[in-house]
Amino acid sequence: MRSEIIAVGTELLLGNIVNTNARYLSQQLADLGIDVYYHMVVGDNMQRLTDTVKKSLERSDLIITCGGLGPTEDDLTKEGVSEALGLKLLPDEECIKKIKRIFALSGRPMTENNIKQGYIPEGAVILENDNGTAPGVLIENKGKIVIMLPGPPKELYPMFENKVLPYLRTKANSTIRSKMLRVTGVGESAVEDMLKDIIGSQTNPTIAPYAKEGEVHL
Repeated sequence: MRSEIIAVGTELLLGNIVNTNARYLSQQLADLGIDVYYHMVVGDNMQRLTDTVKKSLERSDLIITCGGLGPTEDDLTKEGVSEALGLKLLPDEECIKKIKRIFALSGRPMTENNIKQGYIPEGAVILENDNGTAPGVLIENKGKIVIMLPGPPKELYPMFENKVLPYLRTKANSTIRSKMLRVTGVGESAVEDMLKDIIGSQTNPTIAPYAKEGEVHL
């Protein structure tokens, strides 16, 4: 299964925050034997987001987005994915009730724009958010899987582990393992030359040298 991760948020493009979600998700998918072919980062722009999702749908079986599920106008992930898939966004009464309940319990006033988080693409499965107001979303459409997760790691990690991981285990039956060998006293090009009879000719395992300070990693 080919997959890719789309992180949504202009703050990522500006370097204001580090994209730790992509690293976490890649590690989790590798354990499931799901190949991650691309990491994409797109800003809070409807047209660019829609175009990115459409391109991803052409080349990958599984797309996981993170971020852009909040209540403000620049949170556009559900809108962009729905547009790319040709789906309507519809209000889900249970989601909206839960959002209202969370605000009531916290004693904070709820503004009208929070209702936006209760709109779900038609036919989608809702992933309950036990640590925030934005539900996640899972869509199976024409042989493709799109999973939308909230951006804050404190919400994304438990949602993935408790809601997404059990689902993906039913789709995968292998794992991807890697081992790092450290070589000192030899440069990267020399290491590759010594291993040229196996580097490039094998697909399982694949071997690649990485130059590090004072050593080479294989």
